[in-house]
Amino acid sequence: MTNGIIFDMDGLLVDSEKVYYQANRMAAHTMGFELTADDQHAILGTTDQYMRQYFETKLGSTDKMTQFIALSYAKVEEVVQNDGVAIKPGLVELLDYCDDQGIDRVIASSNFRNMVEDFMQSTGLRTRFDRIVTGDEVTHSKPNPEIFLKALDQLALPAARALVLEDSPNGVLAASRANIPVIMIPDMVAPTAIMNQQTLATVANLAEVIPFLKK
Repeated sequence: MTNGIIFDMDGLLVDSEKVYYQANRMAAHTMGFELTADDQHAILGTTDQYMRQYFETKLGSTDKMTQFIALSYAKVEEVVQNDGVAIKPGLVELLDYCDDQGIDRVIASSNFRNMVEDFMQSTGLRTRFDRIVTGDEVTHSKPNPEIFLKALDQLALPAARALVLEDSPNGVLAASRANIPVIMIPDMVAPTAIMNQQTLATVANLAEVIPFLKK
């Protein structure tokens, strides 16, 4: 029986991974290098610190990395202002079901708290989540399980009574390492055979999680 759900945010609650990818590609183009799909997949679900380390290695200098990150964040704001950001399909139905059944919930996002708060406010979701754990509150990024263990503490539940919802390989692996059941709702990365072994299921949208909660 599931009494609490731990939600990732980027690519799971909101359609933000595409925003980041677009912003990162725009920043890379401005600086004259190519940002590949492999680059984007490598940083999915990780912290800002990990992303900085990744691009410092890729670009070969701290200065270039700092310039790229600053430009990327500026481009994120530009994309969101121009196009907005959508909530993911099935989310409202799932949250309504959780309300009806008294299922607790918490967000565990690798993003900065201020960005999580901004996305939650802009999409109208902030009132639906009382608790949030963010990447700037942990030492280790996903796939380390630290953020999910902190979220589990907030739920005050044993791992077997909780459920993680994730869209990224790093998030699935982090949940698996925390020994918390996990369902994957893929966003930009399709599940592999290994990920299928680490999850209860892979579903197309958040509303399809509801049948698993009824079991």
